[in-house]
Amino acid sequence: MSESGMSADDIAEEVGVHRSTVYKWLNRWEEGELTDHYRRGARRKTTAEHDQQLREYMDGHPFSNAEEAKRALEIDASTETLRKRLKEMGYNHRTPAVKPKLTERHRQLRLDFACQHVDQDLDYWARFIFSDEKTFCSTAHGRLRCWRPTNMR
Repeated sequence: MSESGMSADDIAEEVGVHRSTVYKWLNRWEEGELTDHYRRGARRKTTAEHDQQLREYMDGHPFSNAEEAKRALEIDASTETLRKRLKEMGYNHRTPAVKPKLTERHRQLRLDFACQHVDQDLDYWARFIFSDEKTFCSTAHGRLRCWRPTNMR
């Protein structure tokens, strides 16, 4: 763009960056060095060992949260950092799947019903409509959440 006669201001506007950025890259172009310079950034607060401990802890305690994991593992990092590490590992904070609990009594009642009606023909069953039931609670007990890997229930 510069070789075609555009000014640094025009290039900055066209590309959507600040004028100083255009000047920086034009100077690097003239020097023959277009690679971006290495930037160290902040050091990670967790080690690979901490990350492994966090993974093992959350596998064993999926309904735990980052604050509890931090306390249990005694990691010197913020809870937000631990949440970021869990995300990096492929974990998501989700609402758990609800599995209805079938008790031994329920099983026995179902078996009794089936044994009583095993000999009924289709005309008998045509008179009935079976539907699922749903229980609603009018009080909030807080949402239950769990950390689990992607594509896992």
